[in-house]
Amino acid sequence: MEKQQYINLLTEAPWNHIDDFYKDKNSLSAPYITKIDIDSDAWIQYTVDNFDLAQQKWEKPKKHYAEEEKIIASVNNKLGRNEHNSFELNYGINGNTNQELVTMLGAENIERMGIDPDGILIRLIVNMPGHGVAWHHDAANSYFRKFPEYTGTLNDLTRLWFSAVPWHNGHVFQIGSSMLHNWSAGDVWQIPWGVPHGSINFGYHIKYTVSLTGRKLR
Repeated sequence: MEKQQYINLLTEAPWNHIDDFYKDKNSLSAPYITKIDIDSDAWIQYTVDNFDLAQQKWEKPKKHYAEEEKIIASVNNKLGRNEHNSFELNYGINGNTNQELVTMLGAENIERMGIDPDGILIRLIVNMPGHGVAWHHDAANSYFRKFPEYTGTLNDLTRLWFSAVPWHNGHVFQIGSSMLHNWSAGDVWQIPWGVPHGSINFGYHIKYTVSLTGRKLR
């Protein structure tokens, strides 16, 4: 980085746009939902066996984003979030990976989470040390593209998160004001719609987490 680039950032203060957009949503917390049974070794092995079906992604504006989501991603890029610190292997879109992950999750776990077993979208995300997911919010864009026949509203859906492996040093996930760490594999939290969140792996173990969207049963 050149000195003038640094000065320009301080002058422009692009982070103010993100603060202004989320306002008091930054202070909302994430409800803890339940504990499910997870075979961590099986989820890790899945990433090996299906490596070629993983999306290789990093922070950048995407064509299916709403306008404000594109702006926030662009601000994150301007602030240095890129393929060198936000890279992930992402399973659940390519091939039959979504249905295979739903099957691996299992009917008992799905029932425990209080979601309809039909119409679940799972994303298994792998972050190497030094990488994480930039600050953003969810609007179920991928869900509506995956299930175009869905006629409900966003309020009929829920967004859940859990780690597929036990917590390791340097693994942190923040949802609004909730700072999650020291979790067990299978601890489930809700990510309320519109509430910003992000994660980082500043440790030395690979981080395996799961985000899923489904129709609420209760």
